[in-house]
Amino acid sequence: MYRNGKTGGEITLDSDGTFTATDLSTDVQSDPADFHGQWEFVDSSASDFVYLDIDERGIGEVSGVQLYARGGGKVAFSTPDGSWSLVLTKVSAQ
Repeated sequence: MYRNGKTGGEITLDSDGTFTATDLSTDVQSDPADFHGQWEFVDSSASDFVYLDIDERGIGEVSGVQLYARGGGKVAFSTPDGSWSLVLTKVSAQ
C-alpha cells in the first residue's frame, strides 16, 4: 500500500494484477475519488513504470495513470503526459 501523508489518498497493488485507490485525484482539477482497475508493469527504455488502467471511466475522464519509482519507498502517481503527479510513500497494509 502507498499513501500520501498530506491528502490521505492510498493505492494498493494486488498480486492478481488489480489495484484499488482510495481518496485520490487523477489530476489537479478533479476531486478525490475511489477507483479500481488493472495494473501492468511496463518495461520502457526511457523509464520503467506501472500503468494503472482505471475501470468504468467516461469520455473526457482520465482512464490511465502511471506509477514511477522515486526511491526510498516512494512512487509518483502521475498522468501519462506528466503534467501532474502526487508522491505516495509505501506503508504497511492494515
